Amino acid sequence: MLTSREPIPILFVNAFLSYQVGIKENITFLHSYHYTHLNPKDKKAFTKRIGIGSLLVSIGVIAMPIINLISHSELGYYIGLTLIVVGVFYIIFIIVKYNGKLISFKK
Repeated sequence: MLTSREPIPILFVNAFLSYQVGIKENITFLHSYHYTHLNPKDKKAFTKRIGIGSLLVSIGVIAMPIINLISHSELGYYIGLTLIVVGVFYIIFIIVKYNGKLISFKK
């Protein structure tokens, strides 16, 4: 179980990756096999959407302790985990949509 301080570094790392991939379009932060068959004209849309998915994960991580502290219950875990799962599945969906499959290698 996460304590109140553990999500902070996770948030900063994930927010940095969201910014680099989603806004700066720095695709090299992703594994190359996730964008092997990516059409160069789709790079901007791909990186923007991957950044959005990563941002959802970041929001889920930081929402857990904040909501738990405010509500004095475990509601934050449900909301945070929902956002994390939605973010991860969104990232997987975008990779499969633009790359053809989740993992692909050059022939």
